[in-house]
Amino acid sequence: MEDKAEAKSESEDLDSSTVEDNDNIGPPKITSRDILKIIFSRKTAPHALFLSIFLIVLGVFSSRSSQFSVDMILILGFGFSFGYLLAAFLMRFDSLKAYSVGTYRKILSLPIGFSLLISSIIWYLFEFTDYANQVRDFLSLALVLIFVLWQFAQAWWMRVPFKEIALSQMIKVKSKDKSEFGKYANIVSPISWSVIGFVIFLILESQGIEFSSTFKVTWFVMMSIIGVVLFYLLHRMYSRNWSDPMISVFSAYFSVGYWSFLAYHLGVMLYSMENQPSFVFDLVFMIVTIMLVIYSLSAQALRSEVRKNKKESKRNIMNRHNVIFYAISFTAAYGASSFFLASDGTLFVSNIKTVGFVSHLIVIASGILVLLLVNYTALVGRGLIDKGFVESMRNPKDN
Repeated sequence: MEDKAEAKSESEDLDSSTVEDNDNIGPPKITSRDILKIIFSRKTAPHALFLSIFLIVLGVFSSRSSQFSVDMILILGFGFSFGYLLAAFLMRFDSLKAYSVGTYRKILSLPIGFSLLISSIIWYLFEFTDYANQVRDFLSLALVLIFVLWQFAQAWWMRVPFKEIALSQMIKVKSKDKSEFGKYANIVSPISWSVIGFVIFLILESQGIEFSSTFKVTWFVMMSIIGVVLFYLLHRMYSRNWSDPMISVFSAYFSVGYWSFLAYHLGVMLYSMENQPSFVFDLVFMIVTIMLVIYSLSAQALRSEVRKNKKESKRNIMNRHNVIFYAISFTAAYGASSFFLASDGTLFVSNIKTVGFVSHLIVIASGILVLLLVNYTALVGRGLIDKGFVESMRNPKDN
């Protein structure tokens, strides 16, 4: 029952996409362009600037091997994250929504004020109480847990742009003839990204970055193993339904896009096994992920509003007025956890290679699960399957 409930929630986008494409009556459709306008609007610019400064400050503390630096990451990390989280909750009230527009000083006054307040409370607990060590250990373990959970969240949010593309192509399908496009695309995708990745390695080698023969062989072997396992599970899940023309197109486009994400993390994971991880790549990807988090949460909030009347939308925990605050809060927590584990002063990780390897391994495993879930919800959204997620692969003959 839990699998069906999760599938129902996720498949709403599939159902609404088909309805909105064929029916012009009802609430206006929220397009990707509308969401991007909000993300890059003047209202979000101050928060993006503040987040950038915050991450730079944490990076400076992370490069220093002292307990003071670790404490500052804990203090500022939780202060910033919970400050924005509290501001997001209070932004639901009309009296405080005015603080979401105006000058930089006005827009940032609420989250900065709360962040400083919470940071001061944590600092006081560290310096002037008898249970400072217990609080420090609790917050440290919390950041480790946040880091682990974020790896799955990263894989989950990265589905958004590829799912949007797949949906846009799916609703264009007019033919009712059976198609093998999706099946073949899921075979070709890992092969194609294996070759593309290898070409990228050759280009990087020409720039002075070395990749061992073991790395290159392992790259092709791992891509092949993941590709075979995923295709086997997808084939059992889809059974006869893979030839459905709309499902076939959706599965094909999502596979081609999402495999780029899996290939990236596999390449970085294998590289981190032989070399010191490059946090330049991870920092760039963190920024990309942050934008996708904001996009994903914005899409959820805005499209939820158009499904409900105005009075009901005001009661939503997340809406267009506070979604940026929630997104910044979540990403700030992840940034703090990353810099905490990478810090020379932390006692939790003695080898930074372990951090890079484990994080990318979790993302890859989560990504495999997400790819299967997205395809499953597509089947549910089309009404082609009524089994639970696990059951659809365990007993596929009746799908």
